[in-house]
Order: sequence, then C-alpha cells, then structure tokens
Amino acid sequence: MKQPIFNRYERKYLINETTMQICIDYFKNYLSFDPYSLGGKHYTIYNLYFDTTDFSIIRSSIQKPRYKEKLRLRTYDNPVEKHSTVYLEIKKKYLRRVNKRRVTLSYEDALNYLDNKVFPTFDNYHDQQMMKEIDYFIHVHQAKPGAYIKYDRIALISASDDIRITFDFNIQYRTTSLNLDDQSGQSILPHKDSVIMEIKSDQNFPFWIVDKLSELKIYSQSFSKYGKAYEYYIGGITDDDTLNGH
Repeated sequence: MKQPIFNRYERKYLINETTMQICIDYFKNYLSFDPYSLGGKHYTIYNLYFDTTDFSIIRSSIQKPRYKEKLRLRTYDNPVEKHSTVYLEIKKKYLRRVNKRRVTLSYEDALNYLDNKVFPTFDNYHDQQMMKEIDYFIHVHQAKPGAYIKYDRIALISASDDIRITFDFNIQYRTTSLNLDDQSGQSILPHKDSVIMEIKSDQNFPFWIVDKLSELKIYSQSFSKYGKAYEYYIGGITDDDTLNGH
C-alpha cells in the first residue's frame, strides 16, 4: 500500500458476488490476501477525484484517448482525522499500461495544500518531484474535487507483488459535499451483487489466471468508477448500458 510508484497492465471485469467467491477460492491457491484483507475480509477506500469546473478531464477520459490522466485524494481511514494518512496520487494511462505515482500526506497537510496553497515538505527528492508533478496538474487544469467515490475491496497479491487482483463492490458516489469526512453516497453499479474485478500485472497474465477466466467465461471490459459516476450525474444511462459496458 505504501509503494509510491506503480507501472502495470490493468484489466477489469464485471462479475457478481457468486463468481467473485469462486474466483477468490481459486486465486488464493496462488496468491495471498493483502495486509488490509487478511482472512478475506474487505476494507473500504475513500476517494476524491479532481476535475475542472466543466468536468473536461473525465469527459476526455470517457472518449478513450491513447493517453489519459486523473488525480485523486485517497484514504483508508474512517473516520478521517487531521493526522490520518492520505495519498494524493496521479494516475496516467497510455494504451493499456497504467502508471500511478503518489505522495503520502497527513489529512491536515493535504487540506492545507488544497485549501490554503501551503506546499507540503518532504524528506526525499522523489516525493518532492512527485508533488511538483501533482501541483503542475492542479494548476494547469485548475482542478478541484469533482466527485467523491468510496467502495469496499478484497485484494490478493503475489509474493513478489507483480500480480494483484482486486474485487470492488458497494461502489457509491456523490458530487456534493466533496470531502473525505462525509461517507454518504449513491450506488453506481447495476445490481446490488455487482462486483468489479481488476487484474493488475507487470507482464502478461499467467496461464492459471487465463484458464480460470476462460472456464468461467469472464471477459474484460472498460469500466471507470469516476466515469460511471459522471454518467449517472449527467443522466441518460440505464442499467442495460452499464451491463454492456457502454
């Protein structure tokens, strides 16, 4: 969780809770639950996604350009206090390769930066440079919080952390009261038992993953939590659209 840089391929799959349990029972023969999911328990992730006043960042992302980027503020703490750990992270995607860079802050320092323009200080050069990159993104786009998104997650990882499989469910969003203190929201998944499975790998998937996906007839599809939140926000999307990945 504390790794500052990630560079992986990511594929997403829309499944249900029954299929999730089948996958977990199978994948745990090859992977281990991550520290937040010990024993197969879920944990909750709370995010603020940044955008322009006219949502140009997510509107561009939905068009599936070859290159796209987004910025979010994330925490695993509930309730979030001023000394809680938060992550300010910028995520870039070129074709199917995802690069994520983030800095670790206290919630108080993050709010001081976002609300009062107090630039945080770090002990090492890499964090300083990453923060400058994030700061540049915010200034170029005049970005501010555009949506709050939270979800429950179960995660498995390989010993070398070159493979990570996550199951996200109970995904909720809101576009008002944009802070991490309020945990309320509305669902953006088509059904109560819908789950987003995401497989993240440094290289191609090993055969044991490919074989199980083929056996269960699970096929990858594009799915953006923030993208779906935006589509629900502007209206005009149905459950059938969501199921078909439109």
